[in-house]
Amino acid sequence: MLRAITDHLSTAFPSATIAYKGVGLADALAAVAAASVTCAIVDLDLGDGRTPAETVTQLRDAGLPVVMISAHEQSLLVQDAIVAGAAAYVPKRSLIDQLADAISAAELGQAWISPDFAAVLVPVEGSPVALDPQAERALVLYAAGLPDSMIASRMGIEAAAVRPLLESAIEAYRSPAL
Repeated sequence: MLRAITDHLSTAFPSATIAYKGVGLADALAAVAAASVTCAIVDLDLGDGRTPAETVTQLRDAGLPVVMISAHEQSLLVQDAIVAGAAAYVPKRSLIDQLADAISAAELGQAWISPDFAAVLVPVEGSPVALDPQAERALVLYAAGLPDSMIASRMGIEAAAVRPLLESAIEAYRSPAL
């Protein structure tokens, strides 16, 4: 999987240099300190005993936007990582289609959301965030694969109001009122 990711990144960002590829957070942080790194792409489970939120926090403290990837779609772990500051989540089954877009948005500090990302943000029992009901409904519909125009129609709102609702859901995770 690591080979597929690095090959894809080399194609999507031909002028980029991959500063580190491995599973050690300490080694990754050392690589960040020694190079001009603009984004961290991290598996949800590094296998080192840290929670995804702890990993994200350390990388964010190093000044990096973080894109989480995983083969496991564990909503609470992803939600905790977003609360800790992860910029995006891309499931490995959608990796090639979505990773470059997620990285580009993260590097620019822009909101990025895919149906897969929306699906893991829909609050479940134990979620760290309670969303505004309209934002939650927009997430559910977007996660189901509906385009903005259909979401707007079902919610009785203007199509231009859909993206701000989705972005407000992401922001609710980035600054939870706990």
